[in-house]
Parts: sequence; structure tokens; C-alpha cells
Amino acid sequence: MAVISDISQRTIGRLERGEIESASVDSLIELSKIYDIDILSLYKKYIYGSFYILEEIKNSLDINAMFLTKDLRIDLLEKINLIKDSRELRARKYELDLLELFIRYLNSEITSDQLSKIYEDLSSTKIKRKNFENLDLPGIDLRILLNIASTTQDFKGIDRVEIFNKCKNQDKEKVVKIATCNNLANWNIVNKNYEEAIKITNEGIGYAIENSSIDALIYLYFSKFLASYRLYDNYEKSLTSTKIL
Repeated sequence: MAVISDISQRTIGRLERGEIESASVDSLIELSKIYDIDILSLYKKYIYGSFYILEEIKNSLDINAMFLTKDLRIDLLEKINLIKDSRELRARKYELDLLELFIRYLNSEITSDQLSKIYEDLSSTKIKRKNFENLDLPGIDLRILLNIASTTQDFKGIDRVEIFNKCKNQDKEKVVKIATCNNLANWNIVNKNYEEAIKITNEGIGYAIENSSIDALIYLYFSKFLASYRLYDNYEKSLTSTKIL
């Protein structure tokens, strides 16, 4: 870094170790050019530290989270370890624990059964059968519940269809909403409920269009193609859309 920038090796080392309280504008400009990062983003990361890294981790878990490379998943786990003990994030420990659990699951470090059991322990005081309907759950809870419902009949006595509906009918986590439509459609296809699968994919396609999510449209149109084909309906439009996308 020192060789390709106008910043001394000593200054770079002090920046990396957090020994410089206020980085100069010249240093930020030089770093933003080398890393090809917008200077405002770099400044926010420098100023807000752990909070900014937490948002970076959450933003990485988009609709394609299951397809992240192993290196990227390991990098996310390292970032969580970097910030999990920070003083400013003490109140977010539950969220950080869930993010670590979810990424470990994506990384195949734990099985679906282990995901359910560990999440049950972490959420023991939060999620109960009697209060589930009225709970306002954050995104990472919904992501984990969606994966549990996709592989398990129930969770804490809560039927998988109720979990699917909980994830699909909330409005603040659009990624979860779209992913639920895709998972629920595929579940219906497996159970040969093709008309219901088409109905749900159409709903998901509407959400994906609203959010300009090309990747989500690919998954949903492909699910719709499978359902339409097996129903012997007109599947050409959904197949063509999948190919084009």
C-alpha cells in the first residue's frame, strides 16, 4: 500500500491499528482512489466504525446469500468477530449472534437441525407459540425462520405455513418477503400444488419488480416455469423471461 500511495508505511499501520484519531482528507482521498471506494463511504466507515461494519455484513446477505463464495462467508465471520465485543454494539449482541449463526449455516458448518436447535436457545425468551402471531421480528430472525420452515415441519409448535406467512406478510424486510415467495412456491411445487405455486410466484414477481431485483426475478420466473410446465399450462412466457433475465 505504501509503495502505490503517497502515504507512509508508518501512517498506514497507525490507521489500520486505529491509532490515528482523525485521518487527513488527503489520506482518505488517496485510500479511496486505491481501493476504488467512494470517499464518503470510506469516511462513514472510519467515523462510525463497528456500526458501519455491521451494516456492511447485513447488506451482504441479500437474495443471493446462499451463493456467496466460501471466502466471502469466512470474511463475514471474521468481520463479526472483529466487532462482536465492541463496546458500542453491546446492545446488538443478539443480532450479532444470529448473524454469526446464519452465516455459519450458509457456510455448511452447521446442519438444518442444528440451526433450529441453536436458534431455539437464542430466541427462547423472545419467540413463543402464544405470541408468535403478534411479534414484530427483525430481518435476521425472519431469515433464519424462513430457512427453518423450508426444511422442518414446525418450530416450537409453530407450523411451517404460519412461519411462511409471517415472513411473506411483513413489509419492512423486502428481501425476506421475496425469498419467502420463492421458497414457498418451491415447497408447493414439491407437494404438487402447482396452481398455488403460480399464484405465489406472481405475488413475488410483483415485489421483485417493485424492488428492481433482477436476481429475484430469475428465481421466481424459473419456479413459475416449473409449476406451469407440470400443470401443463402455458409456460413459455416464464421460461422465456428466465432465459432473457
